[in-house]
Amino acid sequence: MAGGRLARVCGRYALRTGAADLAGEFDVDEVAVGGGDGAPGWAPGFNVAPTTSPPVVLERVPREDPDGPPVRQLRRLRWGLVPSWSKDASGAARLINARAETLLEKPSFAKAALARRCLVPADAWYEWQRSPVARTDSGKPRTQPFAVHARDGSRLALGGVYEFWRDRSRPDDDPDRWLVTFAIITKEAEPGLDRLHERMPLVLPPELRDAWLEPSRDDADGVREVLEAVPGDLFDTVLDARPVPRRVGDVRVQDAGLLDEAPAAELEGVVDLRTGELLGA
Repeated sequence: MAGGRLARVCGRYALRTGAADLAGEFDVDEVAVGGGDGAPGWAPGFNVAPTTSPPVVLERVPREDPDGPPVRQLRRLRWGLVPSWSKDASGAARLINARAETLLEKPSFAKAALARRCLVPADAWYEWQRSPVARTDSGKPRTQPFAVHARDGSRLALGGVYEFWRDRSRPDDDPDRWLVTFAIITKEAEPGLDRLHERMPLVLPPELRDAWLEPSRDDADGVREVLEAVPGDLFDTVLDARPVPRRVGDVRVQDAGLLDEAPAAELEGVVDLRTGELLGA
C-alpha cells in the first residue's frame, strides 16, 4: 500500500446535480431544500465540506398521519452528526463519518441506525493519496487528490444516518430550535481504493437503496442485512477514480474544473490505484 494514511475518509465530495434532477432520480415525493416559495435552495456543489448543508434523501412516516405510507424527502441537512443527547452542537465537525462495523453499537449512531437512515447523493468523493516517495519543500509526503466516481457517470448513493437535536436554549416557538444533521457511513476500503485510504464510504447500489431507507426496517438484524449485502467489488465493477487538481484542498474553490483529470506532469510520486506502479518520478 502506498505511503501513510490520512486520518479522515470521505471528508469532501462533489454534487453537481440540482435539486429537481435529484428528486426525479431518487423518486422523491417531497422536495424541502430550503429555497423558500417552493424554489429549490440547492445549487450544484463541487467541493461539499463538513458543516455545510447539502441535500440528502430520507423516508419518514408523517407525524400527522402515523398510519399513512412513508414519504420520501429531499432535505438539506448539516454534515456532522449531533447526537440527540448532546449538551451542545460543538462536536458536530468530529462526527462526519460512522463506521459500518460499529454503527449499531456506538451510542452516537445506534438509535439513528435503526430509525433515521438516509442516502447522500454524490457525483464523486475526494480522497488524498500520500506519496511513498515524493516530498514537499517542507519534507512532508506529497499528497494527490483523487475523485472516485461511477464509471457510467451516474450518481452515487452513499449510506448515511441522521439525527434531530433540540437546542434547549431557544424557545419552543423558535423555528431554529431543531438542528438536523447527518454522518456518512464508511467501511473497509476495497483493493485498489486502499491505496488512497484504508476506508471508503458505504456505496449503496440501486437495488439496496429502498431497503436502506425503509422505515419499517427498525431492528438491528434488518439493518445488518443491508450492510452485509453491499458488494465488496465495486472498484472492479462500477467505480473508477482519477487524480484531480490539488486546489480541491481549498474548500473555498467551487468550480467544475475540480473534477477534471490532473495533467500527467503534475503526478509526481503518485501511485496507480489498480497496478501499484508509480505514475511520476
